[in-house]
Amino acid sequence: MTSVKMFTNTNAHEVKVINQVKRVITYCTIIRRLRDRPGTGKMYKLLLIIFVVTKAVNLSDVSYYERLGVSKQASTQEIRQAYKKLAIKLHPDKTSDSSEQEQFIKITEAYETLKDPEKRQKYDLYGSYPSYTRKYDYRSQSEYNNLFYNGLYRDDPFVDTLSGQTYYNYLNEGFHFINFYSPFCPPCQNLVDHWKKLAEIYKGIVKVGAVNCKYHNSFCYNSMRIGSYPSLLFYPNGKHGNFIYYRGEHTLEHLDKFVMAYLNSRVHVPIVSQIRSSDKPIAYVLGTNRINRGALTRISYLLNGLVTLAIVEDDSLRAKLTNDDSTVVVFKFKGTTTQIQSTEEKGVLKEIVESLPKVESIGPEKLKEIRNHLRQGANTAWVLHFTTKDTDRLLLHQMRVAFPNMNFVEVNCDKWSELCASLHVSLKGNEDKGHNSRWGILKRGGAYQLAHGTDARSFIAVAAESTNLHTLSASDLTRILDGDGSIWVLVVVPYQLSWEHIAEPFMKTSLHFINSEDINFGIMTCTLNTDKHCRQLAQNEPVIVLQAGRKRHYYNGHIDESHLTEFIELLLDSEDLVIDEQQVLEISDASSRQHTWLVAYLPANCGYQCDELAHEWRLVAKKLRSLEFVRVGLLECSRHSDGFCRNVRSPTARLYPLASGQHYTVSLQHLTQAPYILEWALSLVDDVQKLNWNLFSKSVISEELNPSSYRKPWLVYFHSPRCSHCYVHYADFSIAGIFLRKAVEVGKVNCISDRSLCQNEHITSYPSLRLYLPRNDYQTFSRVISVQLKDYNGLLEEIKEYLTHYDDSLLDRIDFGIRNQRFNIKHDEF
Repeated sequence: MTSVKMFTNTNAHEVKVINQVKRVITYCTIIRRLRDRPGTGKMYKLLLIIFVVTKAVNLSDVSYYERLGVSKQASTQEIRQAYKKLAIKLHPDKTSDSSEQEQFIKITEAYETLKDPEKRQKYDLYGSYPSYTRKYDYRSQSEYNNLFYNGLYRDDPFVDTLSGQTYYNYLNEGFHFINFYSPFCPPCQNLVDHWKKLAEIYKGIVKVGAVNCKYHNSFCYNSMRIGSYPSLLFYPNGKHGNFIYYRGEHTLEHLDKFVMAYLNSRVHVPIVSQIRSSDKPIAYVLGTNRINRGALTRISYLLNGLVTLAIVEDDSLRAKLTNDDSTVVVFKFKGTTTQIQSTEEKGVLKEIVESLPKVESIGPEKLKEIRNHLRQGANTAWVLHFTTKDTDRLLLHQMRVAFPNMNFVEVNCDKWSELCASLHVSLKGNEDKGHNSRWGILKRGGAYQLAHGTDARSFIAVAAESTNLHTLSASDLTRILDGDGSIWVLVVVPYQLSWEHIAEPFMKTSLHFINSEDINFGIMTCTLNTDKHCRQLAQNEPVIVLQAGRKRHYYNGHIDESHLTEFIELLLDSEDLVIDEQQVLEISDASSRQHTWLVAYLPANCGYQCDELAHEWRLVAKKLRSLEFVRVGLLECSRHSDGFCRNVRSPTARLYPLASGQHYTVSLQHLTQAPYILEWALSLVDDVQKLNWNLFSKSVISEELNPSSYRKPWLVYFHSPRCSHCYVHYADFSIAGIFLRKAVEVGKVNCISDRSLCQNEHITSYPSLRLYLPRNDYQTFSRVISVQLKDYNGLLEEIKEYLTHYDDSLLDRIDFGIRNQRFNIKHDEF
C-alpha cells in the first residue's frame, strides 16, 4: 500500500482522512480474504461483527466535508479546489492500488454532493443516506413489516399513536401537537428522539401524537391533505379551532421554543415583593438561578387553579420564608409550610402536589353506602380515582378544580384489591400510554362506569350525564344475551383489542336515550379470563350490538354519534317492518293486495352483507313511511325455513304495485345503499316525467310561445347519473312530487344526455331544483324559481309558500296530511 508520506503538500487533516479511509478498506480486504479461506468461518464472523460495531470503521462517521478536508462554511470554489488537489493524488490513472482507487470514489461522492447547492443543503439538514437509516435499517422482510405496521412510536409511553379512526376523537380541550410521518422517511427518523423528548417534557400540557402515513395513507392524503413528511400540525385550541403548520427546524430546542410561545400566552409567573395570605395554596420560587423560566411556566400551567406560583428575588423576603440556602421552593397553605430543595422540574411538581390536602379514601362499605344513596335519588355523581402506591395525584386535583360540583374519592387498590377487581380495574399498566384507565364514576340511579381510552376531563363530563350507561361484568353480559326483557345497546371488546375510537361516540349516543326507560347501554371489555364471553359476539374487532330479548342486530356503519343514534332509532321504530313467509304469500296475491309493497328478501347465513342491507332497508322504510299507499317489508330467512325462503338464494328486492299482477325485481347485490334502492323503487310508482329538449319546450316553457294557454306550474329536477348526491336527494323530491301531483307537474332532466338543455337553463351544479310558474291572472310574466334542496317536508312547505302567492286555489289540491314518522314501540315484538 502506498505510504502517505509520498504526497508532498499533504496537510494533517488530509492525512487523517486518507488514513481513515485506508483503514476501512484494509478491514474490508482482510474480511473478504478470510471469508474465502477454508477453516476461518468463525474468525470471519468475529471480524464482521467488529466491522459493524466499531465506530472507527463506519464510513458514515466521516463527513463529506472531512473527506475533502474543508470546513462546513467552505465556498463552492474552495470545495472544487480541495477535490482537484485530492483527485490528482488518488486518481486511478496515477496508481493501480485498489485502496487508492476506492478512496478516489469516496471523495468523488462527496464532491458530487457538495458542489450542487440543492444537494448540499439537503445534506447539511439530513446527512447522507447511510446516516439516516443506520438506526432504522431493515435487512429482512420482518423488520420492514414491523416498521410499516407499527411505525416509530408504538411503544413510546408519551407519544400517542393515532389512526384515521381515532384522530378526531383524540382532539379535545387544550394543546395538541401531531406528527404525520413515514417510518422510511430519513427526516422523520431523525426527528424521532426530539419528538419523544418533547412529549415527555410536556406531558399533561400538550397531547403529543403521531400518525404513520405509510400505513394510514388514505387518511393522511385524502382527509388531512398531507403532502410531505414529516408534517407537524399544532392545535392551539384543541378541537375548537384550526391547526397551524409548524415550519421551524426539527430539533427539540426549536420545538420547545414554539410550544413555549403559546404556553407563555396562557400563563404568567409574577415576581412578588411581599408574602401573601396563605388561605389559598401558594408556592414561592426563591429566584430563577436554580430552576429555569420554562420549567416554572410548565409547572404553573399544570397547577393552574390549584396553586399560585410566585418568584421571590428580594433577599429580605427570602429570609422571611427560609434560612436554608438549599431551599428552592417554599409552599404555604393554611399554616402549613413545605420547603422543597429539588431543582428538577418533576421533583418540584411532585412535592407541591404531595403537599396539597388529601382526598378521602374509601373502602367497600362506604362505596356500598354511596351507591345506595344514588339509587334512592341522590343526584351528585361520585368520581372514583383508583390508586396504588406509585400513582401520581396531580390529575385528581386538576379534575376536582374542573368539576367542583362532583364528589371525588380515592380507592386504594393495594389495600382493596378485591374491590378493585369487582369494579373491573386491572392493577397492571395503571398509566398505560398516559390514558386515564383508572377512573370510574357512580351516577344518578346507581350505574357504574369505568373509563377506557379517553382523557379524564372528557370522560367525567360525558359519563356523569349518561345515567343509562354501565360497565358490565361477564355475568351481566350472559344475562343480557339470554334475554332479560329489556333492550341493550352493547359495545363488546375482546381481550387486548383497541376501541378508543368507539368510546366517546358511544357515550354521547347514550345521551339521546336517557329518558327511555326500557333501553340501556353497556360496555364489556374482556380480560384474558373473561374473553370467552366476548368471543360469542366478536372475533377480530370490537362490535356494537343491539340486543332486544333474544334478537340481535349488529351495527356495521361509520362510528360516530349521528350514525349510531340513527341505527338505534331505526330499530326501535321498525317493529312493523319484519314479515314472515305467510305474509309474503298474501302480498304476492294481487287480488287481496291493498297497498303497493316493497319487500326485501335476505337469504339465510348471509352474514355481514345482510346485516348492512337490513340497516339500509330500514332507512328505505323510514323514508317511504309518509306514503299511505306504500308498505315496506323485510323477510330475513333462517336455515330451517322450508317455505318461500327455499327459493331465496341471494339478497333481492321486489316491488308489488297496487292492483297489478306483475312485480319488479332487482338484485340487492347491485343496489346496496338506500338512496339507490329508493331511486329504483320510486321511479316505478311516482309520476315524474323524463324530459328532453323537445318535451321541455312543449310542456314546461310552452307558455312563452302560447300565452293564452293555461298550464300548471312545473317542478323540475336537474340531475346527473354520475352524481351521488343526486340519488340522495331524489327520494325527497319524488315524495314531494307525489303530494303535489294534483297541483303541479313534476319532471326530471338528465344533464348528461341533455347537456344543451341544462346549459340553456344555466344549471351549474347537480342536483338543481327549479319551479316554473307560468303567467296567470295574478302575474303578467312567467317566473323561474330556484328551490333549495331539503327533506320532503321542507320542500312542501317552501313550494306551498310560492303557490300561495301564485294561485292559492292550487293549495286545495295538495294533501299535506303526511303519515306520522314514528309508531308506538312494542319492545316485546322485536
